[in-house]
Amino acid sequence: MTELRPAQFPALVALAIWLAWPQAVAAQGPGTTVRDRIEQGVSVTRADSDRFDEGVAAYDAGNFQKAFEIWLPLAQRDDLAAMRNVATLLRQGKGIDRDPERALYFYERSGRAGLVASQVNSAFMYLDGDGIPQDYRKASFWFHAAAVAGVPVARYNLGVMYERGLGVEEDPARALAWYTLAARSGHAGALDRLAVLVPHLPGPTPPTEADAALEARAPAPPLAELDRLDNAANP
Repeated sequence: MTELRPAQFPALVALAIWLAWPQAVAAQGPGTTVRDRIEQGVSVTRADSDRFDEGVAAYDAGNFQKAFEIWLPLAQRDDLAAMRNVATLLRQGKGIDRDPERALYFYERSGRAGLVASQVNSAFMYLDGDGIPQDYRKASFWFHAAAVAGVPVARYNLGVMYERGLGVEEDPARALAWYTLAARSGHAGALDRLAVLVPHLPGPTPPTEADAALEARAPAPPLAELDRLDNAANP
């Protein structure tokens, strides 16, 4: 996947790290989300697990059509990994005609249920306009979801979006914060941005003439006193 490459920016203001993440909701019916259905549903059966593995074997053998036919029913029963795999086949046109809108449906559905890989894929589809209208705002939403989950590339790209004002209000401080978090995981792009940006951070505001006047701020310090320790010890 191609990451965003930011333009160089002038000085950035001080670091401010924490951000609020809006709750993502996907309606399945009145008042019901994908996550609700999964939490309320029965855990994945051994038969479903075995069937999923059959799809993996078919995919590895290059039989993408069979893999799609195996995973689709599982995806329709809210198997998160199957939803992500079906979306990828639809996005790439493997084993089925390419259908970006349907791919995005499965990515977002599983992303709202908490699958981080699908959140990242949704973000990149909106970022690149991959068969759908390009939408930086929605891309930033999904990058934010994955960034909060700790994905370095999502943190880096979210930093770029805040630095450049893509889909979000331009905010150099938040950009620097996300670059810092991505850099902690060793993300090369984030480390490069910090190397460029940090030396240009502004220092403290120079004092005015009034600030510099000692008497205007505080009384003069008291005169130094003699050290009388030896004299007290030896009268």
